Order: sequence, then structure tokens, then C-alpha cells
Amino acid sequence: MAAKNEHHQAKLNGNIYYYTGKPCKNGHIANRYTSSKGCTVCHSEKNYTQIRTEKAKEYATRYRKENKEKIHEFRKNWLEKNLGKGREQVARRRAAKMQRTPSWLNDGHLFEIECIHKYASYLRLSGLQYEVDHIVPLQGKSVSGLHVPWNMQVIHISENRSKGNKHYV
Repeated sequence: MAAKNEHHQAKLNGNIYYYTGKPCKNGHIANRYTSSKGCTVCHSEKNYTQIRTEKAKEYATRYRKENKEKIHEFRKNWLEKNLGKGREQVARRRAAKMQRTPSWLNDGHLFEIECIHKYASYLRLSGLQYEVDHIVPLQGKSVSGLHVPWNMQVIHISENRSKGNKHYV
């Protein structure tokens, strides 16, 4: 009866979670959602498992293809509401690039970098979706590359996005 009271009281207070101190059917002693009475740990585990399945990946890919405008509009609205966070992301990326640009690069190296970026830009202007990629990512989890011409390549946008921030040997 106490669990019912806790749930009822949490609902009246407008709380998202409530705590019973009793284990769920999977043995977790954790907060529960007021909306569904479900265990927060079970919910997290279920979401993690679903995200990893092939079916979910296929659905996400299909959804992104079919809803490009909707996603673009969502990102645009998010950026308007979170301008500080958006600027922070850009500033962090710019700082990482600067930190990983060695001081010993000469004018020839800097010119090569400029040419690589211009080449990708010309490809985009002609309607092709290409962008500059760092072979060894600048902000990888296990390795960080340098912003130098021999660590850069021009690849298709889909290949670059699928690569993410990972380094494949």
C-alpha cells in the first residue's frame, strides 16, 4: 500500500520520479517513473539495447532520409534556442584545430591545407557532396591527430559522417 501512496503523492506533486525502496521485477532498487511506474534502470537498459539493434539502425537511416526537412528545421530551432551551446561547439572545434596545428608548419604546408579546403569547396559548388576529413581525428577518444596536409583527405560526406570521430587502421 505504501508504494501506491508514494506513486500517488509523486503524481500530485508533479514529480517525474518516485522511490519505493522495493526491487522491480528485474531486481533493481531504483527510482521509478511516475508516468509509467517503470524502473529507471530497466528503461535505460531497454533503450540501450534497442539503439544497438540493426532494425533500429535501419529505421534511423530511413527516417533521416525521409525527413531531411523536418530534421533541418529541428536543428535550426534548437540552435535558435541554444545559441550559446551552438557557439560553444564551434569554438571548441576551432580551438581543437588550432591546438593541433603545429607551429613548425611552413608556408608550403599552410598553402596545401588551403588548397585541400578549396578543392572540397569547388566540389560542393558543382553539386557534389564532398568535405575535408582528418584521417586521424582531431578529437578522437583514443587518439588525436594533427591538422596537417598529410592527415587530410577529401571524401564523400556520407563516408565522413559514417566514420564519425573514429580512427580506423
